[in-house]
Amino acid sequence: MNLHLLRIFAAVIEQKSFSRAAEVQGVSQPAVSKAVRELEDQLQVVLLERGGRSFRPSEAGQMLYKYARGIFAMERAAIEAVQAYSELERGSLTIGASTTIAAYWLPKYIAEFSSQHPGVSLRLLSGNTKQVAQWLLDCDVDVALVEGHIDDERLEIRPWRRERMLIVAAAKAFPAGRKQRATDLSSQLWLLREPGSGSRSVVEHEMERLGIQPARTLEAGSNEIIVQMAAAGLGLGLVPELAAADAIALGRVQVVELVEGEISRELFRLRLPRRPVSQGALAFEAMIG
Repeated sequence: MNLHLLRIFAAVIEQKSFSRAAEVQGVSQPAVSKAVRELEDQLQVVLLERGGRSFRPSEAGQMLYKYARGIFAMERAAIEAVQAYSELERGSLTIGASTTIAAYWLPKYIAEFSSQHPGVSLRLLSGNTKQVAQWLLDCDVDVALVEGHIDDERLEIRPWRRERMLIVAAAKAFPAGRKQRATDLSSQLWLLREPGSGSRSVVEHEMERLGIQPARTLEAGSNEIIVQMAAAGLGLGLVPELAAADAIALGRVQVVELVEGEISRELFRLRLPRRPVSQGALAFEAMIG
């Protein structure tokens, strides 16, 4: 397969336009059209379904585009490895992480890495666990760290850290120094992350383990919002200790301790087994341990 033709085809899909693809690739629009036709002829399959001035990728085109992204990710990794084999004098590194990891765990590591390798361009993407896993599968990120477990045989999943989780409520919502039984908290409104979040799956698992059956729930898009809502007296939230640390220190929320003991969760590192790992990703993974 001609990689030049494949690159032009991928640009057409990404830009959703033959003319914009031509600009990105630095060729004429007729050359883009010709390249797509040649690729279709080579593969003997329709890649773009055309209708008037519009088009959309066929099922075969969608499949080829997924493989193309992987091929070009491997190409970038190879180029970076050759250009900066040992010194990491240049290159790029994209890190994908669940929101809490991105906000509280990674800044110190990114600062240290940037100081050691100033020539490497860094990018941090944050989202929920499912989003980060998909970014890795799509080769959009080089390093992936998530808060929840992912059941996907395409991914290699390794434990990375364990962090403490706290139940937070409005200040003075419960008697100070008195531990609560988990089942007694079922009558409370519980503040939950959105479906797909690693925090959400951990909270649901712990609720089931502890026998908590919330009478009402309210969803929020981040642990920080949950902490603020708990401080306002809306309900209880089970959040990472780091996400609640400032509010606890300021006395805005109260930590609700359980008779059943402390709660913690595992954080994970994801890898795509068949994808070559760039030197930048290897160096960053070695740094974070």
